Amino acid sequence: DTVGGFSNDDPQPEGGVNFKYGVTSNLTADLTYNPDFSQIESDQPQIEVNQRYALFYPELRPFFLEGAEIFHLRTPVRVLHTRTIVDPRYGAKLTGKAGNTTIGVMYTDDEAPGNLDDSDDPGFGHSAQTFVGRMRYDLYSESYVGMIFTAREFLDSSNQVGGIDSNFRVGDTHSFGIRAVGTRDRDLDGIETTGHLLNASFRKAGRNLSYFFAGYSLSPDFQTDVGFVRRTDQRSMFSNVSYRWWPENWIISWGPEVRYRRSYNFDGILEDENAAAGFNLALTNNIQFDATASRDMERFGGIDFFKTRYRFFGVVSTIRQFSFGLGGSGGDQIFFDDENPYLGSETGWNAFINLRLIPQLESRISLDTNRFKDPHNPNDLVFDVKILRALTTYQFTD
Repeated sequence: DTVGGFSNDDPQPEGGVNFKYGVTSNLTADLTYNPDFSQIESDQPQIEVNQRYALFYPELRPFFLEGAEIFHLRTPVRVLHTRTIVDPRYGAKLTGKAGNTTIGVMYTDDEAPGNLDDSDDPGFGHSAQTFVGRMRYDLYSESYVGMIFTAREFLDSSNQVGGIDSNFRVGDTHSFGIRAVGTRDRDLDGIETTGHLLNASFRKAGRNLSYFFAGYSLSPDFQTDVGFVRRTDQRSMFSNVSYRWWPENWIISWGPEVRYRRSYNFDGILEDENAAAGFNLALTNNIQFDATASRDMERFGGIDFFKTRYRFFGVVSTIRQFSFGLGGSGGDQIFFDDENPYLGSETGWNAFINLRLIPQLESRISLDTNRFKDPHNPNDLVFDVKILRALTTYQFTD
């Protein structure tokens, strides 16, 4: 892991240029040189303590947000996560639609890999080149076939990802899709690996009954340098069934939901099993509440841990000037220590308040907490994290 810090240096003036051109009414070209991202707000806070996998932070930079939905695939991993392009020297992008074909092409030169302290390092001063190509052809309503290709090169290392994806709507409520992605990677030592992702899903989105079934196979050597993957070596299936009643009075809708997930590694060992039941309620005046209880099995460090957990969240947004939300989660949780993992008790709270006393001024205050107790020492906290965040914005004009 890397730890950020500040350094006191002399000011180093820099300049940057951004250029946008409408090739057609539906096709846009973006060019940038040494873009300035200093105006980007900070990331939303997340609890980083006792996390087994990497946390995901969404993209906030305008150059990469333009047409970002074009590059998205409905897979368990993010084939493209542009935050892997840390410090672009220059970039070019073409996004939009021509007839029934959606197009996305992007190229960047990233200086971040070469920003090293050791001038004797072979990578010092060198940059990484990233290319992304995406095409999707619309067949009919909510139905398409598409393909994507990404490539990243740095010195003698390279990484390529190629995939196809599809979605087909059947009738008014059903749809199914198939995705297949392959990777090829060569590291700086010249070691080459290949990996794959196979994914299929079937969905019904009805007014009352809805369900979703999906399965995927993600090989141990799946590697993407421009995507985001929390975990590989999985053969997993997932199902979700929910039902909604619509009383059409002060209760807008309500109903239960059940979920089940089961995941094996490529050696055939069961690593995760999750069974959950929940309840959703929507009332008039923008009041919502949902709650879930689950029974999980998670394998870590060669040990099967069985967990009972709960979660609830409610939001009240009756008037535009004021809204608030309150949620909680807790139950059994693993302390992810490689040498001595154990099952403890975790409790977390999250709350927010939005104030908009005048149309131009909006303030949001949020609180996130997480605490963990060792069952053998219930009076001692292993950790107790609190994150308080306040953000106020004033909008001068529309």
